[in-house]
Amino acid sequence: MDTEIEQTASSRSRRQKLLIGAAGILVAVGLLSGCLNSRQESVRTAMTNDRHAHNLQQLRVQSDAQAKAQAWAERLASDGYLHHSNLQSGIHVRWCSLGENVGSGPSVNAIEQAYMASPGHRANILATRWNGVGVGYATRGNTVYTVQVFIKTC
Repeated sequence: MDTEIEQTASSRSRRQKLLIGAAGILVAVGLLSGCLNSRQESVRTAMTNDRHAHNLQQLRVQSDAQAKAQAWAERLASDGYLHHSNLQSGIHVRWCSLGENVGSGPSVNAIEQAYMASPGHRANILATRWNGVGVGYATRGNTVYTVQVFIKTC
C-alpha cells in the first residue's frame, strides 16, 4: 500500500510539472505571437478600421513594438500627461523606420478620432511603409492613454 501511495504521489507530481511546463509554453507562445488583451485589441481595431477605410492592410503585431507601446502607455498613465518616448529604446530587431502616436482621452475611439484629425498622427496610421505595429492601453482615473508604435523592419 505504501508503494502504491508513493507511485500515485510521484505520478501526480509528474503531471503537475508537465501541466506547469505546458502552461509556461502557452504563455511564451502567446507573448511571441503578439497576442493582445481586449483593451489593446480595441486600440488595434480602431487603427485597423481607419487603415481599411483607406484600402490599407492590417499591420501585424511586432513583438518589440508591442512591448514598447504597452510599457509607454503605462508610463504615460503613471505620469498623467502626454510625451513621446525615446523611439529607439526597447526596439531590438533590425529596423529601417519607426513612428509613434501617443494620445489620451475619454475612450479609445475618441483618441483614434483625434489621431485621424491630426495630420502627423494620421500620416503614421495611413503610411504604407510600416510592416508592423505595437499598441498600448492604460488608464489613470477616467482618462485612457493609448500608444501606437509603428515599425518597418528590414
